[in-house]
Amino acid sequence: MKLIKKVCGGLMLSLGLLFLIASFGTLSELNAENNSPEQKEEAKNTVFTGIVLGVPFTAGGGYMFWGLRRRHEKELSDRLDSTFYQILQANHGKINVLQLAMAAKLPGKQAKEYLNQKSQEFNASFEPSEQGDIIYLFHI
Repeated sequence: MKLIKKVCGGLMLSLGLLFLIASFGTLSELNAENNSPEQKEEAKNTVFTGIVLGVPFTAGGGYMFWGLRRRHEKELSDRLDSTFYQILQANHGKINVLQLAMAAKLPGKQAKEYLNQKSQEFNASFEPSEQGDIIYLFHI
């Protein structure tokens, strides 16, 4: 399903941009002095049609890609939350940055930001480890 949405979104975005480019490419013909009234009318219709077709296709394709990105971010967030809760249960409420980073395959900075956010959300306390790391203590 994701592949179909990606392909449809890509086609819509490409087609929309193609219409818009054709539309804006025809704008120069509107102001040309040597064009007949029929040519100017045809250019005006081309610009109008290009905009009328290009904007919805471009917006639709962009919306599809935005929805896919939002869904992907939600899946990542859910996976991270699940990993976080599993570690907490296994370690009786104790977790450090390295444990989360290794289990969730995150960079250390991102794992630390996540733990700081969760510690504020759940009123966790802290204690230093023997290695000098911070251990987050969540009361389960």
